[in-house]
Amino acid sequence: MWQLMVVLFGLLVFVAAVGGAVGLGMVKSQVSQIPRVSVGLSLDLVGAPVNLVGASEGISADPAEQPSAGALNFLLVGIDNAAGIDPDSPIHIDRDVNSLLTDSVILVRIDPEADRVAMLSIPRDLWVPIADRGWSERVNAARGIGGPAALIETVSEYLGVPIHHYVEINFAGFLRIVNTVDGVPVEIAQPIRDDSLGLRIEQTGVITLDADTALAYVRTRRPLTVAPGGNPANDDDWVRLGVWNDLERNQRQQEFMVATLKRAVEKGIRNPLNLRRVASDLLDDDNPSITLDDRITVGRLVDLGDEFRSFSVDQIERYKLPVVDATIDGKQVLLLENDAQSVLEFFRAGSLASVRVRILNGTSSGTVAGVEAELERVGFSVVDRGNADRFDVARTAIRHTEAAAEQATTLARFIEPAPLLEQVMGIDGADVELVVGVDYRAVLESPRDSAS
Repeated sequence: MWQLMVVLFGLLVFVAAVGGAVGLGMVKSQVSQIPRVSVGLSLDLVGAPVNLVGASEGISADPAEQPSAGALNFLLVGIDNAAGIDPDSPIHIDRDVNSLLTDSVILVRIDPEADRVAMLSIPRDLWVPIADRGWSERVNAARGIGGPAALIETVSEYLGVPIHHYVEINFAGFLRIVNTVDGVPVEIAQPIRDDSLGLRIEQTGVITLDADTALAYVRTRRPLTVAPGGNPANDDDWVRLGVWNDLERNQRQQEFMVATLKRAVEKGIRNPLNLRRVASDLLDDDNPSITLDDRITVGRLVDLGDEFRSFSVDQIERYKLPVVDATIDGKQVLLLENDAQSVLEFFRAGSLASVRVRILNGTSSGTVAGVEAELERVGFSVVDRGNADRFDVARTAIRHTEAAAEQATTLARFIEPAPLLEQVMGIDGADVELVVGVDYRAVLESPRDSAS
């Protein structure tokens, strides 16, 4: 979760706040100091880059050299490592300071053309085949087994998603973020406690969490709460809260991330003077807590931030990975459900904004205005609209050329019910034509498993 905040802080707040050459130069200088890890050969493992919709199978390219308008998938990893933290901090309770387990893994899709940012938490107990090892383990063990490259390859190959960049942060980085914004206000619905992490919050309502409390709050997997009518001072009145699994923790982490970004904006992070102070606090350190992959350039980060200059924190989309409980080799793990593919398809797809759509009304009473709004809401580019050659079209269809077959398939997955796909010789001024028939019902928020 905190690794996600670092990327969104950096891309959507730090750089987006820069105004003028002086501020831009400052951010480049700060970001250039972030340590790098060599994982270049492990990136972009699955198919073509996500921003190259319709590209030939197997084509890949260095994301640092691709147009800044393309969609990118970031793998954001929080390491269960407390190096550089005060020995008296509660973070050291019952733990190994040199642990390399991944405490949190989140896939973030950034699509500047569509002005969309989406995140998908990957539960640490997800049972996966470890890349190039021939055996399986929980995903949180992959980095310890073979370093960042092994984690990238494991996630990319198992989930079938391309990964373009890697960001890693340890506990010290999380603490710096929370301290930088002077604590994070969080809505606490009921008392929460976890003695193994030094967590104890007895009050309810909006409470501003300090760094240590915030870290324990987002990490707890076995929280307790006070029973109805109970007394917080009585240990016997504390009972189990929730179902004690990663899914509830993932939701808590995502909510905390949004709250932190809102707090940063409220604290004036877009003011260049505040920006300089925050960047110095987070990035100038003898014991670095943030690591980037070796293929993302400072210029690319700055470009992304500039493209998201007006982005609102409330626009961040949150996805859940459908999983089920299982026991394998005596271990409690999570397995993917079948309907997980529809969620993952969104992170595999190319930039929707690069699909240029002409909408044609094929009904006697219909209008394409509502369809246009729905397509643009999910990210497609509507370049033209008009009438079909007849107004008795029974089934909605998508016309496309042979070269735009992939764009047509992508669009079809968003149309309900599934439309016909019709290949034609040529289409001028658009990639595909959507002929709206009487059966048309809606544009889906996320794509179905297949186009038909």
